[in-house]
Amino acid sequence: MPAKVGELAEPRGHDIIAMPQFILAFPLNKESGEPLALTETVTLAADAQSVIIPGCSVMFKVVRKEHVAGLSDIFREHQDIPAETAAAIEAHKSLLFLLGEVKNIDEVSQVNMAILKVFNAGALGVYMQQSGAAWTETGFREEVDDGEYPMDPWINMVESGETLYTLGLATFMLPDLCISTSVDHSQEALLMAADSLFGDGIPAKSGSEIDLGEGECYVLRQEAKNPFPKDSPEYNKQGVLRLIRK
Repeated sequence: MPAKVGELAEPRGHDIIAMPQFILAFPLNKESGEPLALTETVTLAADAQSVIIPGCSVMFKVVRKEHVAGLSDIFREHQDIPAETAAAIEAHKSLLFLLGEVKNIDEVSQVNMAILKVFNAGALGVYMQQSGAAWTETGFREEVDDGEYPMDPWINMVESGETLYTLGLATFMLPDLCISTSVDHSQEALLMAADSLFGDGIPAKSGSEIDLGEGECYVLRQEAKNPFPKDSPEYNKQGVLRLIRK
């Protein structure tokens, strides 16, 4: 199961939830009132409200918050992490929230590089509130890998019955995707399809075809069932499209 999206809902009072805005939360070993050196040339003041990180064109809104108890549980739900890593996350002193919008795949790659710089500055992990994905530094670096599929760490997966759903594509103004769990490498198919929609511009509508290569082609069909109720923070008002093997 994914981490619960509403767990870190404190910033909602700042009117920052409207899609397609993303929310990244970083547990830090610094108090919220301390400055944070992000790079050699950029230091985030304690009262900063925005920041641009070198190498990234996306302007981030900034929110600093105090310690949140039970934070390590969210990271454990998303991936297996060593006990010492979980203990370090649980002992964090504050949270740094960075908020922004990504309009294309290049900006996703740039934000990924910015996330790595926040890790270099001492962040203990990153929680992607829009999808519930929670990564340690090691886990995030493994997901980003060579950067060929920059959306991968942004997308969470939810299994319901015999269907696997994505969670988090609303950030990209896309419907979420689903596929039968009987399909081989179903998670990989969903990730590659999401990349095709946002990165290659394939229309996100019923009837569109997605060629994943090696003879693996899917047709998109509108899904009547949404795995989340409309009042749930995980609900994607863009709907859900099912991948059907052609």
